[in-house]
Amino acid sequence: MKHHIKKTAVTAVSVLTSSLLLLCSCADNGTVSGGEASTLSTEAQQAQLQPTTEPATEDELTKQRRERLQTAVNEYMAQCDFSGSILISVDGVDLAEYSHGFADKSNATPNTRSTKIELGSITKQFTSVAIMQLQEQGKLSVSDTVDTYIPEYDFGDQMTVENLLNMTSGIPDFLNSMIYLQSIGEIDMMEPATFEDVLSFANSNGIEFTPGSSFSYSNTNYMLLGEIIARQSGVTYEKFVEENILKPLGMTNTSMNMNDADAVGYLIDGTEGDKSDTTYFGAAGEIASCTVDMSRWLNGLTSGKVVSQNSLYQMLGDSGMGYGYGWFISQNGYYWHTGQSMACYTMDLMSLDYGINVIVLSNVDDENVETICVDLYNATVGAIFQ
Repeated sequence: MKHHIKKTAVTAVSVLTSSLLLLCSCADNGTVSGGEASTLSTEAQQAQLQPTTEPATEDELTKQRRERLQTAVNEYMAQCDFSGSILISVDGVDLAEYSHGFADKSNATPNTRSTKIELGSITKQFTSVAIMQLQEQGKLSVSDTVDTYIPEYDFGDQMTVENLLNMTSGIPDFLNSMIYLQSIGEIDMMEPATFEDVLSFANSNGIEFTPGSSFSYSNTNYMLLGEIIARQSGVTYEKFVEENILKPLGMTNTSMNMNDADAVGYLIDGTEGDKSDTTYFGAAGEIASCTVDMSRWLNGLTSGKVVSQNSLYQMLGDSGMGYGYGWFISQNGYYWHTGQSMACYTMDLMSLDYGINVIVLSNVDDENVETICVDLYNATVGAIFQ
């Protein structure tokens, strides 16, 4: 899972100007992934631009916000080469959405707000919340050394649980190493990986720097956290997240197995991406979800439904490396994370100051998702608050 840290200035944006539209890398004909979406009728394309649900009643301010923001999103996204689904909420209310392209090209199945897409590294947010829940229960402390919970890890006495959370442990990346071995034909990633495989890799490869002294994004950190969650809770990582996060938030269309995704993942050239057994991604990236459930996730997280406000602020604290516990920290006042599986690209973004959440889930491995997500955040600020 590749990640690109971008620092994009938040400016007052007029969402209907051509300058905003030009921020997106757009296709001349507005088609998706080589033009497949052009087979949709004009009526079908127009229908995808409209919200699929409306509340029974809403106050005038919410109605005005919905209309302004949906218009802005339609104007912007109609120019973009995008396959997937988008949802934007403000102050806990879903105000705008957009779905386009095919979840499955071979069957012409359209993407919708309920289409499950592989989240990739956004999974790390759920893992960090699970750790904070266990800390609130007194079952662990992020200041403890890792060997307290995984004594068989040879370097665990040199780093804390917090070093795993904020990517300052120096542990090399198991997942990306496995993806490389798959690319040269040495392993089959549809064969399950075990924690013993991860532990053997971590013990054999040492650490790259003194923990806490530098930042290095490594999926191994969160795979170790998944094991800590299992050991301290007495259930599997997947079961703990289901019972303590997904069910309380009503995330009924979310799976702890990435292969339960409804959408087929595609590469930029339109071919299907490679598949992997979910165990290779584990607590670093195994979840599949849809925009509706992801809105429940972000709104639940910020409203204190899964962790206390004190835990949330601890998660979003910056150690000086620009990364909290499962969140990149922007200098422009918002928090975000990207996710990349073997073919999908995702991003979520939240601003506590504005109460804005933006979710962009694409079933195409296209890093332009990052540009779209930040642009939509800027557009939301312009449409709602300026």
